[in-house]
Amino acid sequence: MNNTDVIGLDHLAVYFPDQYLDLTDLAAARNIDAKKYLVGIGIHNAAVAMPSEDVVVLAANAGLKVLQEAGVSPEDVGMLVIGTESAVDKSKPTAAHVHDLLGISTSCRTYDIVHACAGATYGVLAALDWLHNPKNKYALVIASDIARYGKESLGEPTQGAGAVAMLLSRNPRLLSLEELSTYSRQVWDFWKPLDKIYPIVDGLYSTQCYIDAANSCFGALEKINGNSAFIYHTPYPKLVQQVHARIAVMIDEKIDWKQHFVAKVERSCRFSARIGNIYTGSLWLSLASQLEFSLSETTDPTKLKEDLDGCYLFSYGSGCGAALLRGEFRDTWAEMADQLKVEQALSARRRISIEEYEKSIIDYENMSLNDSCPDPTSGQFKLAAIESEKRVYTRIGV
Repeated sequence: MNNTDVIGLDHLAVYFPDQYLDLTDLAAARNIDAKKYLVGIGIHNAAVAMPSEDVVVLAANAGLKVLQEAGVSPEDVGMLVIGTESAVDKSKPTAAHVHDLLGISTSCRTYDIVHACAGATYGVLAALDWLHNPKNKYALVIASDIARYGKESLGEPTQGAGAVAMLLSRNPRLLSLEELSTYSRQVWDFWKPLDKIYPIVDGLYSTQCYIDAANSCFGALEKINGNSAFIYHTPYPKLVQQVHARIAVMIDEKIDWKQHFVAKVERSCRFSARIGNIYTGSLWLSLASQLEFSLSETTDPTKLKEDLDGCYLFSYGSGCGAALLRGEFRDTWAEMADQLKVEQALSARRRISIEEYEKSIIDYENMSLNDSCPDPTSGQFKLAAIESEKRVYTRIGV
């Protein structure tokens, strides 16, 4: 196979709000033992978006970052897909706004995909198909979401916000990708009626649907390579432990799944524990976590292929749909992964108080965008105003 026949991720970049809620503060405010959050679901912090940061802003910041770091001109992007379940319009695609903010050529296929948390993964699969045409250069797929739940609701500790931008090409520098299996079934585990501002969730049923989908996707394989990294959609890390306990048995009935989890899965869960659930981006945030910590915890990046023989990527979207992909690390993976620097961005965030967090809930419920809202300090775009029902976005400092 020629290098030009290999298709996958050339680079990816992560963006999230620069403020977060510590779940020990939330537990104290709700009179709940903090271990229920920190251990029971595995989340320690939840990223909280400002009123001036909607999914367009998150996506544009992630998209700009991935293009700049990859050294790719917006003019070379021929396909832009946004996977989101937090869109700000029922007709106009999020991708239309992002296309404009990034200065991408008008000769570009631009659209959104909605399928709960699997939307961006289906965008990646569409991009892989599109790139088989040798005339096409780069596809940009961005997962962008803000997971919100009402005050004192069961879902409240699993909130989060962020975007992951993925630049796909032939002969990629980071990771080759191929689809292995897929799964679809109509279920009512999580949904968002058009007249509701918060989702309706059947948590226990959703967990079972996730497990059923994972069993089906991995069960379709003749053999599972146990020396691979196993990267899962991670709404919260504890769920990944529950699922991998079942998948590990498919590798070897005698396997110590806990030991295998630590060796092949745990690194991928670390960022989700500090950002929270970001819906369509959760799988791809887990990939970024795996890459960044694999790089920082090895003394010789060239030996990654000995420690990890590629990776499996399992995507799940409520409703429900799932897909299992296979990734192979490219020889230049470390050069690209070294630009992620998610840990650095996490360390620079500001911890907000319960009062600030609950004010953000009121702002969201009232759709409030006021002049007192500060500009994000880490991004380059913001929602500046809503005029005549039109959302106005600007470049910060321009």
